Amino acid sequence: MLCSIIDLAVDKAVAKERERQSEVLLMDSDQICAKFGITRQTLQVWRERKEIPYIQIGGVYRYDFNKIIQIKETKRKR
Repeated sequence: MLCSIIDLAVDKAVAKERERQSEVLLMDSDQICAKFGITRQTLQVWRERKEIPYIQIGGVYRYDFNKIIQIKETKRKR
């Protein structure tokens, strides 16, 4: 009984985390630089090397934070 309650709670927590990670969280350049502790120049290099996905709306670049995390984690594991 207790094991099934724990399993259910874990399953709900995992499902909620997967849902949260699948959400698109668009950030501008300043927000990304602050989150990663990098300069705008480094961010520009990442864009130019096509290391990270981005979209440009008008003159503002937007980045999907969760996708960048996935890319950088994958790259770090190599």
